[in-house]
Amino acid sequence: MIARASAVGLVLALAAAPVGLLAHHSATAAYGTATMVLKGRVARFAWTNPHCHAYIDVAEGAFKGRTYTVELSSPAALTAEGWTKTTMKPGDRIEMTVHPSRTGAAIGLCRRCAMTINGTPWRGAAAVE
Repeated sequence: MIARASAVGLVLALAAAPVGLLAHHSATAAYGTATMVLKGRVARFAWTNPHCHAYIDVAEGAFKGRTYTVELSSPAALTAEGWTKTTMKPGDRIEMTVHPSRTGAAIGLCRRCAMTINGTPWRGAAAVE
């Protein structure tokens, strides 16, 4: 009876595994290794799981006049790096080096990126898990 229960448990675990694997994405596959600098103002900072996001109203460059979404790490990982949910506030001037989307969309990744907030250097975000 125990062997049968173990076998059923193993089958259920294996059946559920691909769901978890598909749910997570590869940062390198989505964003690559190239970088670009965004300059603008923070429109919104979302302190959410599984990843936080910064929405930047871009002031110059290829995305001028658009809101650019920047993916960051989880709140737990950012907290370990000294961040809080008020590290970025709407209206803050920001300059952030990001890994842009491979698709050319107005989205990018901040992984230990260089940035300044209101002219003050800030340590970049923790690596995305």
